[in-house]
Amino acid sequence: MRDRAQLLRMLGVLTFVGFLLVLFVGVPVVVGLVLGYPVRLEFFVALFIFFVMLAIVFAVARRRPPGTPLTWGEAIVGATFVFALMLVGYGVVPNEWLKWADNQLLWRPDRIWFAVSAKWPIFFTGSNAAVEAAAGRGRIIVSFQALRDIIAATIYIVMLVAHVALWIAIQKRGRKPVETTEVARTSMFGRPMVKV
Repeated sequence: MRDRAQLLRMLGVLTFVGFLLVLFVGVPVVVGLVLGYPVRLEFFVALFIFFVMLAIVFAVARRRPPGTPLTWGEAIVGATFVFALMLVGYGVVPNEWLKWADNQLLWRPDRIWFAVSAKWPIFFTGSNAAVEAAAGRGRIIVSFQALRDIIAATIYIVMLVAHVALWIAIQKRGRKPVETTEVARTSMFGRPMVKV
């Protein structure tokens, strides 16, 4: 039975790795070649490496029981790996997103994402959105560069939330939930408490 469980586990890992390869490498290449949409493969590869490193963290945490003594060598390797994970998550992935948005997608300040005017309370999108929305006072113009920065900030926020969630998950691993039993409350005289 153990051989079958190992085989199923190995098939699951291979399926997961294959899915990630198709999602982060195959799809961008097909979209870039077939549809002609500009793709920056470095962004998808950095994202793929980040998810693989996260999977390694969960695999090691799952196998290592809590409270196991740590040697100096394990501590150095673990600290280097966590530093590399944070470097990829907080540095490489957002940097590659900004490069992709600036270079291939051409999300510049002169390209308007949408514009709203007080005179015309509708959204104008496209190349002449600023001209359309310029009529009247109280216009709001949002460029593609602002959208690029919003997405970059969202990447940082998601990384920070995932970082804290990973800390909590690692610290709470192996703990069994505490079963609460209903205890009858008694007074200091030993009599049961009654709600009035």
